Amino acid sequence: MEKINFASLAESIKKPWSPIEIVRMNGYHLLLSRFEGAYRFHKHDAEELFFVLKGSVTIESKDKTIILKEGEGLVLPKGSVHRSIAQEPSLVIMFERTNLKTVFVP
Repeated sequence: MEKINFASLAESIKKPWSPIEIVRMNGYHLLLSRFEGAYRFHKHDAEELFFVLKGSVTIESKDKTIILKEGEGLVLPKGSVHRSIAQEPSLVIMFERTNLKTVFVP
């Protein structure tokens, strides 16, 4: 058993949208990523959880826009077309299946 220092791990992330794996368990993994700017619209073949550790992130889907502030999270349903937008650099924890498939959409 070891504790996780998210602040130290965050310092090792140099590029936005390049998540690092924190831990693997039971076919899932916990990722930490820096969000900055807008990511492309895409969907996954399984659910995905976002938790904003620092900053603010907007999650846009085809029919809804949700703003997540520090300490807030969201579970995206399987197949939901979405993109993430961060006006300022933000730290986000993601929990998802390790073999999650991503499909980019126009």
